Amino acid sequence: MFESFYRRLTGDVVDKVTNMKNIKAPTMVDNFNWMHILGIGERAKKGLPLYEPLGATINFRGFETLMLVPAQMYNLPLGENEVVNTRVTLGKKAARPLSIEIPIMISAMAYGPSVHKGIKIAQARAATAVGTATNSGEGGFLSEERRYADRYIVQYNRAKWNNRTEQLRQADMIEIRIGQGASVGDGFRIPADQIDDELREYLGLEPGQDAVMPNTFPEITQRGDWKQMVDNLREITEGVPIAVKFGAGDIERDLETALEAGVDVVVIDGAQGNTAGSLQTTINHFGVPLLYALVRAERYLQEAGARDRVSLVACGGFRDAGDILKAMALGVDAVYMGYATIVAMTYSQFSRLKPGTSPMEMVLYEGDQKGKFNIDEGAENLTRYLQALAEEMVLAARALGKDDLAQINRDDLVALDPEVASITGTRLAYLN
Repeated sequence: MFESFYRRLTGDVVDKVTNMKNIKAPTMVDNFNWMHILGIGERAKKGLPLYEPLGATINFRGFETLMLVPAQMYNLPLGENEVVNTRVTLGKKAARPLSIEIPIMISAMAYGPSVHKGIKIAQARAATAVGTATNSGEGGFLSEERRYADRYIVQYNRAKWNNRTEQLRQADMIEIRIGQGASVGDGFRIPADQIDDELREYLGLEPGQDAVMPNTFPEITQRGDWKQMVDNLREITEGVPIAVKFGAGDIERDLETALEAGVDVVVIDGAQGNTAGSLQTTINHFGVPLLYALVRAERYLQEAGARDRVSLVACGGFRDAGDILKAMALGVDAVYMGYATIVAMTYSQFSRLKPGTSPMEMVLYEGDQKGKFNIDEGAENLTRYLQALAEEMVLAARALGKDDLAQINRDDLVALDPEVASITGTRLAYLN
């Protein structure tokens, strides 16, 4: 009796398994994952373009196929007490260059359209503690952030939010924000009914007025207008570096335009760059991944004879010291870190959230758990994180036999596959 039941049961299972419609799920088909399914459902439900936070869900080729070459016998490593210079100067030819003690800066995050004030204050305090700069983001100048930030970068934005002359003059660098990895060629609108009194006052809006970030700078109607903008900002700020930030795309022609405008610093954001909220299509399907982009940018600046006067900053997906060192070996002067700083600030505070709550509810301006963010704890966490990265870079530099991070170059890298070797101009690891 038992054997008969067992045969019948296993037979039913086999019949169902061999019928593919019972077991072949959508997630098994051509990378058709749950993100795609949920995106389809959201569009079907609302009939509106899909907006998402954070960065791309595509795994772009990164720095993992590059390895650093240690100094051992032919080249000797440095002793454990040898001093390694980590200081970087951005905009060396500017009247008032910006010097930072480590080649890591805190990326732009706007107060209001993105994060709440506690996040900005914690970032500013951590940046000051390690001797680096923090960036205002598209919201523009924030007085509380300036109070805590020893080195402060103000974004010049398309809506001119908090970009008044007296505010710009308090900046240590101006960054003209044209685009970023996850948000290129697009603006945004915050409906008036979603803007509280504090944010309305900060953005200089009238009651009932939407907060609108245009797609473009209204005053830029032709290519030559960029130079006038740069010249005006340089005059207003009495010579601080003027940077331009754009999402990697038409890299060489954008750089040609930037050089014509006379910028001191170029910030290039790879397709991995994050956002508080952007169109899903631009997040996943626009731009050039950072590894490709920074190589092209550095090569163009070299060929244009501008490398000695224009600093190159990269951002988009940096997580650890190894990736930063590899980017510096490929020619960047410094990097921005964004989402990693959020994780560092908040990782010890997630336990205050109810199970199933998104951690971003503690970070975003509209997050309903932002009151649970502890500024002191966040600042201390981020300070330790940045200190750890800086110390790891010093230890790595000694292992490379370098007493200055700026000495690290392509000769200190090998590529694990021919494509990356071709892209980066580095040696193949399996050839001598």
